Amino acid sequence: MKRFVHVVIVAFLALMIVLPSFASAEAAPAVAKPNVYNIVALGDSLSVGYEKGFDEKSVPYGYVDRVYEQALFRGRAKLTNYAIMGLTTPGQMKLLDAAQAGKSLTADEIQDFSFFPDPRVKLQAGSVGSKAPDIAPALKEANLVVLTIGANDYGSFIKTMMLESTDNARTILQDTFDGTVNKYTANMDTLMRQIHTMAPNAEIVLADQYLPLWEDHDLYEELLTAVGKLSTALDSLAVKLNAEGIPLRIAHVGKLFAHKVETFTYVKSKLNFDSHPRQAGYEAMGQAFTEAIPEWQTYLVPAPRPQGVSLSVVVNGKELPYKPINKKNTNFLPIGDLSVAVQADKQWDAKTKTVTVTKNNHVVKISIGANYMYVDGVKQTFTTPPAFIQKFGKEDKTYVPIALIVKALDFDLVYRDKLQTAFINS
Repeated sequence: MKRFVHVVIVAFLALMIVLPSFASAEAAPAVAKPNVYNIVALGDSLSVGYEKGFDEKSVPYGYVDRVYEQALFRGRAKLTNYAIMGLTTPGQMKLLDAAQAGKSLTADEIQDFSFFPDPRVKLQAGSVGSKAPDIAPALKEANLVVLTIGANDYGSFIKTMMLESTDNARTILQDTFDGTVNKYTANMDTLMRQIHTMAPNAEIVLADQYLPLWEDHDLYEELLTAVGKLSTALDSLAVKLNAEGIPLRIAHVGKLFAHKVETFTYVKSKLNFDSHPRQAGYEAMGQAFTEAIPEWQTYLVPAPRPQGVSLSVVVNGKELPYKPINKKNTNFLPIGDLSVAVQADKQWDAKTKTVTVTKNNHVVKISIGANYMYVDGVKQTFTTPPAFIQKFGKEDKTYVPIALIVKALDFDLVYRDKLQTAFINS
């Protein structure tokens, strides 16, 4: 029996792994513009975006990435992620203390990671800890801070539900859970104040917990009630902090995961237990975070693409009605639609078949069939296919290479592979 317990615990903990390459994903242009919406992610493996089966080549696509995409629907945005696998609330506080002091941390200085059998967990923590001095300036410029933290604080409850008898687990839940909630809420009070001090211009969005068990577990419904208590406690904390001028919002993830454990996570049974979300779970979390932000609320997605169209284009928050055309791995947009979307001045010279676009103090001239264009009077040659005209009914549309015109006009272009969407913001 002892060996069985050991194997179950090791199997549970072994799922909490991540590679050093996941440490601090930055998904935005390197040079921030004055109107960039800055997002900083903190917290644990859910903010990392970890999913079962990750290896060296895996690219996270979690709730944080979806929040970033929601920002791109609304304008220029930058994402910086300082989340750490297996991080506890005290570990998060230590990391922020070091950030305020401009001091790097080793993994051991953040918290004890020795109970994770995979050495890559500690390596990832050390990678983020070494960047602690970068966190303070990032938070100072932040407009939004998102985080999940606390699941590792509550890990003992999950393991208890797995390993103890139903009666013993129920007794432990009834005797200790309320006290743990009070301690957790007090820690969140301290942590939220610390984040607000470091990010005075940012809204803070914190997720509640979903603490999953397989749904035919005898204590599943009782655990849902406990999750509800925790969520209520966090709502009360948000009310208190908002009254003090600290804009804390709660993303209500727990209620979305209720009775959807197998759909939203990899939890199946005692021997098949990974509490990390599937993509459906991360999608639900992204929606919960979006709805918690007063200026957003609505979760935006690209419209369904017609057959044969592989790319959607969103310009200043509006999806272009005419889909791009791909020629020799180059995507083209109708320049008229783009000009209207960004409120640029467009002129067409029928004699020379040249379109002139003016925006952001730049003047771009590009001719049909030419392998060059003029940007602010300077001739620039290119190797991509040239601009062309395509007829739609009785209407002729001039198509230009997206990347070329966007760069020439100093627009912001971000391509999101999972959404198969290009976001253009002027």
